Order: sequence, then structure tokens, then C-alpha cells
Amino acid sequence: MEDFYIINDKYVQITLEKELYPVQAIQKAISNFFDKAFVKMTQKGKNKLIIYILLKDDLYNIKDIIGEFYNELLREVLRYNISLETKNMRELIVGRALYSTCINIKKPKNNKRKTEEVYNINDIAINWFEKQEENKC
Repeated sequence: MEDFYIINDKYVQITLEKELYPVQAIQKAISNFFDKAFVKMTQKGKNKLIIYILLKDDLYNIKDIIGEFYNELLREVLRYNISLETKNMRELIVGRALYSTCINIKKPKNNKRKTEEVYNINDIAINWFEKQEENKC
């Protein structure tokens, strides 16, 4: 069954296929309408979600809200898919950034005692890109 909507006297009922629209994307799209409408989401069977939209004010056109909702839903699905595609790269970048701040420098207190770990702020609080440029020279 395709996605569809039904306009009742007081609210709109939109049925969505979970296969096409991840729940996280639907929830984010819904959150953008809290100022204009009251929204309820329920599940119907295993594969369908039903969204009920009740306008807060008569200033809004219900068909415009439905169109805006579908557009916002597609934007959020796109964001969700991009986040899945770039997840590994983002984790790698953050991991690399955090790794470069964990610099241990061992300095002896005196010749007979053990060494202790000292963190040098000048090695930690530097721009990673600048440090890489220095290493190229």
C-alpha cells in the first residue's frame, strides 16, 4: 500500500511505510511541526506508522501542512541516510582528533626514581593541521 493521507474534520491521518521512512527520521520531521500542530504517532501492524496531525490554529492551511510535512520527512530521511553513509568517516575523524590530544611525555624526577606521566599543554592545545604542516618540513 502506498503512503496516503486522510483529512478528517479535526485532524489529518497520514500512513507511512516503515520500510521507506526510518522512525528516527519521522520523529525528527514531526518535531518541526510542534509550533503549528499537535502530533501523535502510532504503529499499525509491523510495517506501518500512522501520524495524526491536529492544527493548533486556523491560520494554517491543512493541505499546506501536509505538503510541508512530506517535504520535511524527505529531508530528514536524506539526513538520516547521509549520517549512516558517513558514520565511519566521522568516527575516524573524531577518534584521530582525540588520539592526537593524548600525548604522554615521560620526564624523570631524578635519576633514581621512576618516571611520571606529564601532559604538556603546548603539545595538546595545538591545531592538528598546523602540526602536520610542521612535520612535512
